[in-house]
Amino acid sequence: MAVETEGGPCIVVPQSALPHWSGTEGDYDQACEVDLVGVLALPDGAEALVLGDEPLSTAYLPEDRVLVRWCYAESVEGVTDIIRAGLPTAEWEEGPVLSTTGELVMFDAAYFGTEVGTLTASTTLELGAGRYRVDSASVEPDRRTSFRVHRFVELA
Repeated sequence: MAVETEGGPCIVVPQSALPHWSGTEGDYDQACEVDLVGVLALPDGAEALVLGDEPLSTAYLPEDRVLVRWCYAESVEGVTDIIRAGLPTAEWEEGPVLSTTGELVMFDAAYFGTEVGTLTASTTLELGAGRYRVDSASVEPDRRTSFRVHRFVELA
């Protein structure tokens, strides 16, 4: 399921830390300062991943551990195949390191974590506990199709 925002960034927060995300009452301003992708510290040592830049529709491909941000395309048909075909040849930029205790939840950063599932849509990212570098690339198979992708690279 894709997550849409009302104009701000998407946030990816550990399920266990959702009550700590304060949305527009505190954390949102800090999230808006992130250009492309960044990590914010939360209370109790948890970390949140911020997907900044433009407010793009964002989905997760669990088999590939990739977040897909829709820049533009003529159709939704075949998007997964387009992304998967582009991943091996993408020019990846190394990104920040995110530590997590397991299941993550992606939603509009403007909302409180406690509003997930009631006032705002979300999607779950099932990653094992550990440290992941979040690399970024563009997948642009032609001039009418562009996606920004972020992959989770597990670190030892």
